[in-house]
Amino acid sequence: MSATTTSSNSQADAAALSLGPSLPMAVYTAMEPWHAERIHALALYCSDGRWGDAFDEFCHRHLQIPRYDRWAVPGGPAWLASPADEPALVETARKQLNFLVKMHELKRIVLITHYGCAHYGERLQKSPDDCLAAQTKDVAAAAKTLRSWHPGLKVRAYLAMRRDRCLSFHELRA
Repeated sequence: MSATTTSSNSQADAAALSLGPSLPMAVYTAMEPWHAERIHALALYCSDGRWGDAFDEFCHRHLQIPRYDRWAVPGGPAWLASPADEPALVETARKQLNFLVKMHELKRIVLITHYGCAHYGERLQKSPDDCLAAQTKDVAAAAKTLRSWHPGLKVRAYLAMRRDRCLSFHELRA
């Protein structure tokens, strides 16, 4: 190997390992590569991590939306359901969603509420079964709110149901 080849290989290696602005050595490097193209879809759902993998599977496999934007907050779509009850909360949500619709060029939002959501259990002081009617009503209200803010946006709503360890997804009229 010539000195020129060794020198250019070293420069390429150094460029590949460049840490940028004074970063420490990486502790992990993802196997998944960066994907520059946007999917133009967002899923809004509850932040309960026990459901996260199932939400991803549903969005990826059934809805066919890979690499969708995620907005996970306690209660998920409930944040958009009652503008009169909590105007500051809804205004914060609106600002964030307006930003995402504009900057990420969103065309589609998926709303997912889930059975046994602690947000509803705490707020309503009811059992998971007894919270379902309020959750269904809130998802419809959230979809209506989104459509009023962004008329061209496609909005679909789902209930993630749990029976023992089996999880299923059910489309809601919204």
